[in-house]
Amino acid sequence: MICWSCEKNAGDGVLCAGCGAVQPPDRAADHFRVFGLPRKFDLDVADLERRYKDMTKVLHPDRFARADGRARRASLERSVQLNLAWRTLSQPVARAEYLLSLEGIEVGGSAGSKDSGQADDRATQPVDTALLIEVMDLREAMAEARSRGDWAKVAALIADAQTKHDKEMSEVAAGFAAAKPRLAAIAARMVAARYYRRFLEEAEADRESQDSTAK
Repeated sequence: MICWSCEKNAGDGVLCAGCGAVQPPDRAADHFRVFGLPRKFDLDVADLERRYKDMTKVLHPDRFARADGRARRASLERSVQLNLAWRTLSQPVARAEYLLSLEGIEVGGSAGSKDSGQADDRATQPVDTALLIEVMDLREAMAEARSRGDWAKVAALIADAQTKHDKEMSEVAAGFAAAKPRLAAIAARMVAARYYRRFLEEAEADRESQDSTAK
């Protein structure tokens, strides 16, 4: 990349290797490349966070308050790209879905998948009927337990869903770690994890609503 400021080779970093001017982002870069990391599920999250904080300091708006308009625009675009990459890769579910989206498999709600340069012909992962029935039964059991004030049952249902969610995510991690990952099988696990996660979020929202009403 040629630096817009000094018109020399800027290198691959956020700042020009020659003059130090902030460079526009590579719009074709996936989230892993934004952080200079390999495209894999098993990331060192502490290292990812360190990279994020270091890059955030470099791109802080105060550094460009009096800079050239092109520098301010480049820093803003870099910050947007950086924050999107951080939100996606820092969360295991979003990271797994994003990896699948890069391979053309859409689990649903994968943050920033369209920014990766992928065409809109990704295959949507079907939902197993047995899973739908199971989650529907969970919701009905939860509603019944709440209506009876059976809080021990409510807690048990939440614990069961959490255990199932965690098991699915463990299988996802193992699937990505395999020598030849079976993407369809990983995607099916991700769909199940997503449904359990949604149930848990609904349960948490109900609890917060009840706490707010009780005050």
